[in-house]
Amino acid sequence: MPFADLTQSRYSCRHYEDRPVEPEKLNAILEAGRIAPSAHNNHPTRVLVCDTPALRERAAAAAGRFGRDGSVFGAPLVLMVCEKVDTAWVRTYDLMSSANIDTSIVVDQMMMQAEDLGLHTCWVCHFDPREVIDSFGLPSDLYPIHMLTVGYASDEIGDAEKREARRIPMSEFRIPSMFSE
Repeated sequence: MPFADLTQSRYSCRHYEDRPVEPEKLNAILEAGRIAPSAHNNHPTRVLVCDTPALRERAAAAAGRFGRDGSVFGAPLVLMVCEKVDTAWVRTYDLMSSANIDTSIVVDQMMMQAEDLGLHTCWVCHFDPREVIDSFGLPSDLYPIHMLTVGYASDEIGDAEKREARRIPMSEFRIPSMFSE
């Protein structure tokens, strides 16, 4: 599928079939994340695969109101995306860590790979990181930043016109050039 079609067909799925993600599809999704670029090639991202009822339940508990049917949005698979602390590149001018950017690139690539494989996803950042750390027993050098739910959708993408109405127009998105050459 052309990338432009992937970007148009992808949506935040919040209802999933009770059907597991095939191991070969999970491996392809993880590989897409593993090969994602990162600042200075530091690769500070680590992924915890929540594919058992016990692990999904822990993820759901941390995600509060998004918990459903023993998982986050009832998904058969939740990928907990973490930063390996103090390994991300840091910009010297203002000490900005690239960890949030690097982990976001990983999630984006996994999300688009899942879409290409006929799966659906929802990128979740509204969760309690402290609860994740405690309930999963994460070591002190891992910090959870994102969750990505993955599975087969039991809902449908919204109407194209309604989706477009929620987006900002290109005239607002693109900053006009303020400099003449």
